[in-house]
Amino acid sequence: MPKRRIKEDKPRKRLGKKQILIPPIIIGIATLSGLLIIHFFPAPSPIKICLKSHHDTFNIHSNIDLEIDGQKKLLPDTVGKSKDGKDCLRVIHTDSIGNVVPVQFVRPVRVTLDDFMKIYTSENNTIPVVDNTTGRYVYQNVSLADYNIDYSYFSENQFVKISNLTSSPPLSDTFLGKISLVSK
Repeated sequence: MPKRRIKEDKPRKRLGKKQILIPPIIIGIATLSGLLIIHFFPAPSPIKICLKSHHDTFNIHSNIDLEIDGQKKLLPDTVGKSKDGKDCLRVIHTDSIGNVVPVQFVRPVRVTLDDFMKIYTSENNTIPVVDNTTGRYVYQNVSLADYNIDYSYFSENQFVKISNLTSSPPLSDTFLGKISLVSK
C-alpha cells in the first residue's frame, strides 16, 4: 500500500493595514448613517399611529371628566377609533361611554391631556359628547369655538389648573383630569 503524504500547514498570511481597518470603518459608517437617519427622519409620534392589535404590552386607564356649563357629560365610545375617515384604533381611545380613557402601546409612552385633545377634537373644532341627564344616552356635537376651556388634574385633594397643556402631567392609571367648557 502506498503511504499517505501528510500535508504540511501553510503559514498564515499576515493581515495588511487595509484589511485590519476595513471592518471598523464599515461599522463607523453604519453607525453614523443610523444616527443621521434617526435625527432627520424621527419615528412618528405615537398619537399618529394606528394600533395593530387591541392588546399591547403598555396599557393604562386614565379618567377624564367632562363638564359643559357645570353639567357632567360623558365621553363617547368612538374617541380614537378613526383617522382621516378610516377605521383606526389610536393609542389614546375610549372603549365604552364614560370617562375612562385607555392608553395602549407596544412600549411605555408619555402622553398628556394635550395629546388626548389632539385625538378627541375634529378638524372642524368640535367634540362629540354624550348626555345622560334623561337616563338615555344622547349624542351631541359641541363646537369648541362657543366655549372657554379650562383644563385641570387632581392632585393632593384638589384640582390643579393646567395653564399650558403641553406641560400637563402624563396620563397614568392614577390620573384624573377635568375638561370644563364654559359658554362665552
